[in-house]
Order: sequence, then structure tokens, then C-alpha cells
Amino acid sequence: MAGALLGQMGLKRRSRFAMAACLLGANAPDIDVFAPLAFPVDGIEFHRGPLHAVFAWPLLAAAIVAILWLLDRLRPGGPDALPFRTRPLFVVAFLAVLTHPFLDWLTTYAIALFAPVSWRWYSGNAIFIIDWVYWLLMVVGISWSAVRWRRGSPRAGRPAQIAGLLMLGYIAFNLGESARIERAAAATLRARGIEPTLIVAGPPPFAFWERNIQWRSADRFGSGSFDLTDGLVIDARSDPLRLDDPQLARAEARSRRIRSFLVWSRMPIVVNVDGKTYLSDQRFYGPLRSRSIPAGIRRFFSGHAFLVPLDNGRSSS
Repeated sequence: MAGALLGQMGLKRRSRFAMAACLLGANAPDIDVFAPLAFPVDGIEFHRGPLHAVFAWPLLAAAIVAILWLLDRLRPGGPDALPFRTRPLFVVAFLAVLTHPFLDWLTTYAIALFAPVSWRWYSGNAIFIIDWVYWLLMVVGISWSAVRWRRGSPRAGRPAQIAGLLMLGYIAFNLGESARIERAAAATLRARGIEPTLIVAGPPPFAFWERNIQWRSADRFGSGSFDLTDGLVIDARSDPLRLDDPQLARAEARSRRIRSFLVWSRMPIVVNVDGKTYLSDQRFYGPLRSRSIPAGIRRFFSGHAFLVPLDNGRSSS
């Protein structure tokens, strides 16, 4: 959708196959999901890693241009086709590639911007991974501009351009809101004598104006929330991180899956669920703490990638 929006803004007129470059570029970094099929890597570590990092962006754009150049040679355009322009097409593909890590960075899942040189993960904590406002703006902008292009209307890309600007404004609002709430949460914790090492205030599905808060100190973790009714609420309960658990050390030594999880995880914790010990990530563990969640759903999550068993054979690679 982001690639299509770029194309409808007018970039599709920069060269033959420019629209294809927009669509391919906006999706190209996610080819890393196939890496575990060909290389000895785990998806949870490699996805949003090297192929999403800054070093890969120009390479992905160049690869897209090369593929489209070859297609242009195999299937030359007709007399009415746009000419194939290599440099403008590279710029279009590069801009399209940039949209992908940018949108990924905005979520709480994070992105390793400088992998494999550095495996530090960065996150804007501003947008839920599937956001209805994005969808609405992009569908309207793409559809409206597409109709105007077909009709030959002047400034046909204007609706898509306006949708893009509204998206940037929406993103800026949510970045500011998450930063503001994280600062307020840090101040509240410090007033309680707790020095936080990391706070993530991410929006829930649908209600982008609310925030689910996860915080951690050197040895404990807890949660909280923000909404327009109750404001900022930091729960009194906190739990130990348990990263010194001997089971974790043994599992890390023998299991590539555990090591990969620890490379990816920004907020690792060791927890007990239904009498078993697991490695999890605090950002995705919250629903499992609530006994209001039906046991069947908790059992489903017990086999999920974000809940890795430490005390049985499944933790081995």
C-alpha cells in the first residue's frame, strides 16, 4: 500500500516500470522471511535485521532496477510507453525501499537498523503493527488518484500526496504522544524510587490515542496504561526479570533458538506459565499474565514464538 501510494503521488511517471519499482521496493526488505530456508539463521533474529538495515537499502534498490532493466530489454515498450530511465528509477526504488524500514521502526516490534554491524534494535513505539488509519488514508489516496490518472485530470497525484502528508502528521502525533507518555511514566517510577532502564508505550489495536506501557529496571519489570479517562496509570505490581535463572543459562548454551531470541528481544524476561518456565519478551507477554484470558488461549500462546520453553526438550535446536 505504501508503494502504491508513492506511485500514485506521481513517481510512477518518472520512468517505465516506476510503479513496479514502487511496489517491489516497498516490499523488498521482507524477502528476509525466506532466509531460514537457505541459511542457518532463525527468523526471529534475522527478520528486520540485515535486509532491513541501512547497508541493504541501496543494494535492494539497485537489484530492483537491474531486474526491471532486464525486463525492459526482454520486453521493449511500445511507442506510447515511457522511456526507461535508470537514474530516476533508482531514486524511485530507493524511496520505496525506505518506506519499509521506516514503517517497521514505528512499531514496538523494532528493527535492527545497523545489522549486522550492530544488533541494537530501534523502535518508535508509535503505531500498532496493523493500523486502521493508515489503511483508510492509503485506500482513499490511492483510489482517488488512480481515477484521476485514468481520466487525465490535472494534478492527478494530489489526493495521494495529501494522504501522504496526513499520514506523516498522524505519525508525528503518535511519536510525540508515545514520547510524552514514556517521559511521564519514567517520572512516576522515579517518584516511587524505581530507576527505569527501558519504557515502551505502544498503542493497542484500534485505539491509537491509548497506550500499553511496559517498563523495566535493572532487576524488575511491570506495566501500566494510558487512556483519556484515567490518564497515566502505572500498576503497583512488578516482577523479577529472572535473567539469572540457571535454566536460561543452560538453554542458551545448547539452543540456537534461545540465542536468536535473546539477540532479537529488547525486553527479555523469564516467566512461569501453568507450572512451566519460559523465556519471553515483555512487550508480547502481557495477555499471558491475566487469568481472565481463557486457558485455551493461554495454551495456544504457550507454543508461540514469543514464549519459548526452557524446562523441556523443545528448547533445543
